[in-house]
Amino acid sequence: MIKKTEKGQVNNKKNHLSQSINQKSSSHRIHCVSVRFNNKEMRFIDIKRGSTNKSVWLRKLALNKIIPLIPEINIEAWKVLTEISQKLNRIAIHIDGKSKDSQLTHTELFAVKRQLEDLRQHLLNADIWSKPYEGYAEDQKG
Repeated sequence: MIKKTEKGQVNNKKNHLSQSINQKSSSHRIHCVSVRFNNKEMRFIDIKRGSTNKSVWLRKLALNKIIPLIPEINIEAWKVLTEISQKLNRIAIHIDGKSKDSQLTHTELFAVKRQLEDLRQHLLNADIWSKPYEGYAEDQKG
């Protein structure tokens, strides 16, 4: 059901429910829900929740408030890529600051080339887009 408020704003039940959940979330929790999982499901949940408490993670998931986890290996890869990006930005600022007619020196070209090679190598080596613990396909032949 959609209704128009006095100020011309549109509200619907979903927004109202979301607001009421947020308002009541500071009150004491008195309801308990019991759920059973098999071993495979529990392992999946343990991987997804990381170091977050199971109850907290499941509550946040149910209320659509999950904060995505970035695996440790990805954080390290992003740190290295961020450093390379900062170096490339400093080089770009230096080159932009040069006069219009001046040519790049061999040192400047070497610095750009080296940073681009480092970036390429880290992108090839670091598996920053895959999720660890995904597992690999297994041969089902037996």
